[in-house]
This record gives sequence, structure tokens and C-alpha cells, in this order.
Amino acid sequence: MMMSLMLRLLSIILINSTIASASSQTIEQKLINFIDRAINTGKGYKFKKAQVIHEEVVPINKKWKAYFLKIDLKIPSQNKDISVKDVIFSDGKLVSKDFIDLNNGRSIKGKFSLPVSKELYDNKHFLMGNKNAKNKLLLFSDPLCPFCINFVPSLISWIKKHDKNFALYYYYLPLSIHPGSVTLVKAELAASKLKKIKDLTLKIYSEGFEFFKSDEETILKDFNNVFKTNLTKKDINTEDILKRVRNDIKVANDLMVRGTPTLYVNGKKDPTRSLYKKIAKEGK
Repeated sequence: MMMSLMLRLLSIILINSTIASASSQTIEQKLINFIDRAINTGKGYKFKKAQVIHEEVVPINKKWKAYFLKIDLKIPSQNKDISVKDVIFSDGKLVSKDFIDLNNGRSIKGKFSLPVSKELYDNKHFLMGNKNAKNKLLLFSDPLCPFCINFVPSLISWIKKHDKNFALYYYYLPLSIHPGSVTLVKAELAASKLKKIKDLTLKIYSEGFEFFKSDEETILKDFNNVFKTNLTKKDINTEDILKRVRNDIKVANDLMVRGTPTLYVNGKKDPTRSLYKKIAKEGK
């Protein structure tokens, strides 16, 4: 629902639309007024308010900024309030929902991100390394995501070799396209309580669990066979485990993380997923 609504909103905000508003207004207020007018042309929802929650200068053209908007809406038919977030660009005269880099043909939108608060670097999400290290990596991952399966084991192995200067924090983000991920995540959390399985997270990515299985009982059986555990559905559905999964997904949504693996290096999203190696090489 949230994603389809966002796509609907984005279809309203045309690329390079002119912001028609009083020159005395701030750019932020112009953008909010523009969103107000644009959304009111839609059907099925009502605009309540919008606010700019973060902004960044576009490095390749510093006349433009990326503005992070939080948009509060009401769906009258459901008597429901929802909030969505998006990034749009403006120089104060024009507004654009994205730019394409002519050098590589890619969108620049994914290069901008909301900052990571210090509270997210907590003991519950600490996976490995040195908690007191200056360099902190924060990872959102789905254990059944093929891209994660390729990336996460190498990242963990790398951190093991640089565990004095780096700390790795791990957040679960089971994607809807992998319905079995939620069960696998819950099984990992339950198994971690046993404190008997060394390198549990690494082994989950390395064992090759099937992508398309969705039945909780079947996935749990596979997990027990691999790790020689006897976890039950009751064991993996305790309130603390369910709360952890809900919290991790909420944190991802709050930061506008929409895919995996997503890696933050020292509070900033790293689309290349390689900045940590550069930091180590430069001795920072």
C-alpha cells in the first residue's frame, strides 16, 4: 500500500515542474505548498501536512539540493492516517523528482540518505568488531536476498581481519519477495539465544536456504536440520523476537531503506558498498 501510494504521488510531481509561489517564501515552504497543491489533485486520500526533515547539496551542481519530505495523509475511506517519505530536488525555481547522471545513465537519487542516529548503534544490533572503533558500519540485509548472499559473507570476513578499527551493526530487513525470510530471521534470533552456534549469521548466508519456500514449518525444519537445533514455532514467535523484527523493519522504513543489502558507513549510506575498504587503506 505504501509503495503504490508513493508511486501515485510521484506521478503527480512532474520532472522539472515550475514552483509557482511568492518569492518571499523559503524554498522549503515553496516545496510544501507545491506538494499540497499536487496531492490535492489526487483521489482517495487527503493531504494533511508536509515537512522538510533533511536536505543535502547536490555535489555535481551545488545550486540544487535534495530535500527529504515527510508527507502526512489521510485515507477517508479507511479513516486511516499514514505517512510517506520521499526525496525531491529543487534550486528554488524548479523541482525535479530525480536526475540522471549522463556519465553512467544512473539515477542520483539513491546517493542521498537520511542520517543515522547514534541510538541505532546499540548492543542488540552489534554483530562484530570493536564497539569503540571510530568507523561504524550499519547493514540492512535479507538472508534470502541473492545480492546479500554474495555480499554479506565477504563483509563479515573482512571485518574479522579489521576488527580493531571497525564495528559492524546488523539490522534485519526481510523483503516481501522472499516470504521465507521472516521465518529464517526469527529462527536465527531464537538460535542466537542458545549461544552454541559459532558464526551463526555467516553460516546462514553460506548454507544456501531456498529462496522461494514460504511455509514456516518447512523452513524451520530445514533450519533445524542444518544447525542441529530443535526449535519450535513457539520458540521463534516469542514477543521479544517479533518485537525485534518489527523494530528493524521500522528503522529501515524510517531511513527510507527500500532494498538489500544497504550499507551505511559512519552514518552515511554507501551505494558502492566499498567505502570501508577505502577508509582502511587510507588509515582513517
